[in-house]
Amino acid sequence: MADFLSVFGQLPEISMVEQGLRGITTFSDPNSYSARDKFPKYAAAIAKSIGPNITTTQLRKFYTYVKSIEIANRHSPPDSTEIKDGYKLHFLLPKIAGTGKRERERLEGLYKILGVCLLEIDGKKKIMSVADLRVFVEFFEAILDYHASIEKSVNHN
Repeated sequence: MADFLSVFGQLPEISMVEQGLRGITTFSDPNSYSARDKFPKYAAAIAKSIGPNITTTQLRKFYTYVKSIEIANRHSPPDSTEIKDGYKLHFLLPKIAGTGKRERERLEGLYKILGVCLLEIDGKKKIMSVADLRVFVEFFEAILDYHASIEKSVNHN
């Protein structure tokens, strides 16, 4: 099985990913392109921090929840600031916190990162428009995909 994460070389620690994500204004902000170029590497680092002790199925339930919000907005223009079912984003962190103790401990890195992505920091939210939501969903999907590749490589070796 190929090590898809090796293309990035040294992956950043979760604290560095957190710091990088704090530095973006919103997910679709044109001034954040240089930070967004790092999203694949950030996703790989997050997936690695989760490790193979969480199954892709366990992780997918959170992704599916977020994807349902994007689906509700599929016909909305990207610049719309009225995100249908956007209130559901506020409940993603409690969903992770409500998992079993062992699973919750293994998801701590993801929880911290999603906290940076979803909570208001200094009075600002990173998901302000449908375009932001779409980029966030792509980012989350990259985390899921890299995690799946880690899980497959562990289970097939």
